Amino acid sequence: MSLSDFTDKRREATRPLEFRGEHFDRDFDSNTLFYDAVQVSQSKVALFAPPFFNLARDVATTTFISGSGTCKARARRLDRHAQLWLDIAEHAGPIQALGDLGSFTFPVSPNSSKMFRDRRVIFTMSKDNPIEWILDWVRFNRDIHGADAVLIYDNGSSAYDAATLSAALRSVPGIQCSVVMEWPFKYGPQGANSWDHWDSDFCQLGAWEHARWRFLQHARSAMNSDIDELVLSRTGQSVFEAAERSRTGLVRYRGRWIIGIDDGTRDDNSKTPHRHADFSVLMPPDYQVSRLGLRRDANECLPKWTVVPSRCPTHAQWHVHSIFSWWASYFCTKQFSFRHFREIGSNWKYQRTNRVPLDPSIHREDRALLDAFQRVDWEN
Repeated sequence: MSLSDFTDKRREATRPLEFRGEHFDRDFDSNTLFYDAVQVSQSKVALFAPPFFNLARDVATTTFISGSGTCKARARRLDRHAQLWLDIAEHAGPIQALGDLGSFTFPVSPNSSKMFRDRRVIFTMSKDNPIEWILDWVRFNRDIHGADAVLIYDNGSSAYDAATLSAALRSVPGIQCSVVMEWPFKYGPQGANSWDHWDSDFCQLGAWEHARWRFLQHARSAMNSDIDELVLSRTGQSVFEAAERSRTGLVRYRGRWIIGIDDGTRDDNSKTPHRHADFSVLMPPDYQVSRLGLRRDANECLPKWTVVPSRCPTHAQWHVHSIFSWWASYFCTKQFSFRHFREIGSNWKYQRTNRVPLDPSIHREDRALLDAFQRVDWEN
């Protein structure tokens, strides 16, 4: 639902002007009122939205009317995300909203959790990643971890349409269910640095909560992973199995970069895209003292996670690198780690594919990764 459909009001950014980059206004989502309205249960509808900011008072005064009557919304204010929960039964039809913000009507999307019931699901957001990269990511997680379902939020790809990607996913043996959810919203401006002013990138956080409530409520387990990330196990156990058998229903793990090196053997002019299996060299550690005075590896990647959705507290928020407001998400296991491939990417965030000269004293191949590659059927 877009504000421009019924009002002149727009969402106003909260970031101070001096910390807004050159393209901040272009990238900021001022117009999306909410992404989707979903029948999350037989008696409740949830609206998933960017934070309301200056619109909060107008939203609070809005009355929602459906075939089951009139109600006010209960608001949830999360990190860079907002939700409105309504007591509206299934099959009540379109909902009309009336209030200071204006008058508008919207449909309710069905609860699609049955599609993924008892499935081990890998889910991600993608934009214009080559389909072969996506299929390799699927094949790896199928053969190494037993994934049998895929959920992809396509953030406005122009290289192909959702139908083309959907058809490719259906062609992968062993994948019992796949969904490509079109998510054409502005991703949003990133933070000023690694720590400060992460306040305006709403898109992915909205998608993750939407995925949780519309698609994954009854999944056996679900892995949050980017296309350029592959999870390894120290014991050979599936990360899905580890989450399902854990006391909390959550497994969280850190990552290491896999880089491209200039060893004089690769043909960078080849017309075929590089694939995950072309890379196996670990980025060496870079130990520094953090702002908290702790010694840490600056080259280590922020954690990712796999969860049993039904065991996740309802108040918690599915976030990119953790699950907020859940004590279990404070811990990381060493039984799993993921490999983050620098050259499986489009440099959309920053330039990361410049290769470095081979230095045998610091560069070494990742034997665990190479062993995992050998167990993957990359062609089927």
